[in-house]
Amino acid sequence: MDYSALLGPDRYDLAVALAAQYHLDPSQVLFGYLQVVSQVSGTDQQADLKDPHVVQQINTNFEHFLKRRH
Repeated sequence: MDYSALLGPDRYDLAVALAAQYHLDPSQVLFGYLQVVSQVSGTDQQADLKDPHVVQQINTNFEHFLKRRH
């Protein structure tokens, strides 16, 4: 699944749906996604968030985050 909508204008609706699915609070979902994006994109050299490889890595890491919290 592509979770990049969590950076868009409809992020709260998706966060609420994911929160219900994984028994989390929507704020945990949003904060967790931002943490993953930050980790993947790096601090020294910013990754392109439109690069399909970067998006895939973010999605994979975020799925792991959700499953660990579940």
